[in-house]
Amino acid sequence: MFNPDNEVSSSQAYGSFENVKFLGQRETNAEDNKQRGVAWWSSEQKTAYPPGSSMSSCNVVNKAIGHSLDGVDSEEVADSSPPRTLGVFQLAGLMYLVTAGGGYGLEPVVQAAGPLPALIGLLVVPWIWSAPQALMTAELSTLYPRDGGFVVWVEEAFGNFWGFQVGWWNFFGSLVDNALLPRLFSDYLKIFLGVDHLSLWLSWGGGIFLLMFCFLLNYRGLEIVGWASVIFVVIVAIPFAILTLVGLPQSDPKIWFQWRGDRDTDWSLFWATLLWNLCGFDSAGTCAGEVKNASRTYPAAILLSCALGLASFLLPVAASVTFAQDWDEWNDAFWPLVANRVVGGTWCGTLITLGGLASAAGMLNSLMATSSRALYGMATTQLLPPELAVLHRIYKTPVRCIALVAIGTALFSLLSFEKLVEIDSVLYCIKEMLEFLALIRLRYKYPYISRPFAIPGGFIGVWLCCSSGICCCVLMICLSGLAAFLSAMSMILIGFILYPLACWWLAKHQQAQMKKSSFTVPYDSSDRL
Repeated sequence: MFNPDNEVSSSQAYGSFENVKFLGQRETNAEDNKQRGVAWWSSEQKTAYPPGSSMSSCNVVNKAIGHSLDGVDSEEVADSSPPRTLGVFQLAGLMYLVTAGGGYGLEPVVQAAGPLPALIGLLVVPWIWSAPQALMTAELSTLYPRDGGFVVWVEEAFGNFWGFQVGWWNFFGSLVDNALLPRLFSDYLKIFLGVDHLSLWLSWGGGIFLLMFCFLLNYRGLEIVGWASVIFVVIVAIPFAILTLVGLPQSDPKIWFQWRGDRDTDWSLFWATLLWNLCGFDSAGTCAGEVKNASRTYPAAILLSCALGLASFLLPVAASVTFAQDWDEWNDAFWPLVANRVVGGTWCGTLITLGGLASAAGMLNSLMATSSRALYGMATTQLLPPELAVLHRIYKTPVRCIALVAIGTALFSLLSFEKLVEIDSVLYCIKEMLEFLALIRLRYKYPYISRPFAIPGGFIGVWLCCSSGICCCVLMICLSGLAAFLSAMSMILIGFILYPLACWWLAKHQQAQMKKSSFTVPYDSSDRL
């Protein structure tokens, strides 16, 4: 895609880099961004590739698309791109929700091992697991400030085949993750209403309402998604902040040093819960094409979201364990109960329950945004039909990708998830390892390109960062078990089969569009002079 030896390509094309020599200048000048085009199919890029190249041919295909969808005009969209609307706080809110989402789901860490390992794990693991993901996302998202994220990174590093595979793994995993959230919403709705179980209609209706609500937010644009994320984060953070401020002064530090002992500790549950709750930063890279001044916004947003995540995990646990010393109680949805013990009464538990509802809604809203942008990135890099890349005429959102994710989420919500979640965790780790390898590959492939943000320490820093992340990925895969690993391999095999089918379909479709767009004018003898 990017050829450092081709001055025309490197200065004009945005297939891989947005003129990295003047990247900072471009991002601070919105008008220049608009003129040069942050979309991969910009008018400048059409002149940057010689006639007959794959990129030139794909531009013909994109211009030839004639489909529309409720306000979508593909002829207009072919030379446009989503606007850059996300600022630091919006991106930080979105990033926090796709990674932490509050302390919800973290309770089994205490149950599995007790307070001491839980607190040590929450203090140390983010540095060896979350930080490598965050640093990788910051470097590659500012180097490739376009929608698609890890699809773009892997495709640039290893080619179309692996770019397609990482997109397929993410698509399957995102449907599993997204479909869990309407159920989580229903669980906290049950607690809020004070009932043992919800009727089928209320449970199903609550999930459909949440899905439609998130779809409409994403339909209107990523700016609204970002501000909604900020609101959700505030709703989630307030009750945990109250719990921390009230509980810490009353806590007995001696309790922090208790643990179950090596024999009674469920290390598998401990590590699996800890690692799963501290991952997901790479998802924020899929929205890089809609981030304002990405070279400054990404590092600041990542730092803010990491600090908020660490505080929302570590401090509430430290403030609460004194009031709930039966570690078996620490299971899912235990926070409302322990909050009532710490603060007294039921009002704080009610606030945390409302926070659980907001957390489920915020995570689904953010994950729908990031997973749809991954599909959009696959379409813009010729890995999926270009029709999926069509943007809404007014809101400039990839409505077809958003609709596909919403429909898939609704269908997956009807399935049983125990095994699917285990398969998802394995696929996520394999995807993450491929991203780390792509980071290393791109450092060696383009060593002299100026990077708006670079992982400190040069090649040594990159190797340390990637080695730490890959080791955590291997640990998560081992904890998933052999059955989950073999099932994940079957999903990978499906991706291998889908790729040649996708290539065949795209090639056939491209030829048909080129034939349709190319015609000859009949010869008329009356035109002779």
